[in-house]
Amino acid sequence: MSSSVSACISRRHCLLAGLFTASALGLAGCATAPADTTAPAATPEELQDALVQRFYRALADGDFDRSISMVSARSLSKEQLAELTPKLRQMLAGAKSKVDAKGGLQKVEIVERVPSATRENVTQLRVLVTYGDGNTRRERMNLFLDDGIWKVEV
Repeated sequence: MSSSVSACISRRHCLLAGLFTASALGLAGCATAPADTTAPAATPEELQDALVQRFYRALADGDFDRSISMVSARSLSKEQLAELTPKLRQMLAGAKSKVDAKGGLQKVEIVERVPSATRENVTQLRVLVTYGDGNTRRERMNLFLDDGIWKVEV
C-alpha cells in the first residue's frame, strides 16, 4: 500500500507542479504591458538634441565614421561625397585635436534653435560647447530633415 500511496503522491505532485507552472506562465502573459502603451514619439527638438549630443560625442571619441554618418549629403552625388569624405575626416581630426587640447568635451548645449525662414526642413542652431578646462565656445550648426531623419548639414 505504501508504494501505491507514494505513486499517488508523486502523480499528484506532478499534476500540481504542471498546473502551477501553466498557471504561472498564463499569469505572466497577463502581466505584460498592454499593446497600446507604446512610448510617445520623440519631438523634433528631442531628436535634434540627441543628434547634436551623438555628433559631438563621436567627434570627441575620434569616431569619424560615426560622425560622417550623421552628415547630410542630400545635395551631393556619390562621387562628390567620395571626394568630400577625406576632407571631412581632416576637418573632424582638427576639431578633435582642439577638443583634446582643451581637456576634452564636458558639455554640449543647444542655446538657440530657429527654423530656417528660407529653407524647408532646416533648423539653425547655436550650440554652446563646454570643454574640460572650463573654456566655452559658441558654434553655429544647421540640421536638415533628410527622409525623416535629422542630419548635420555641411
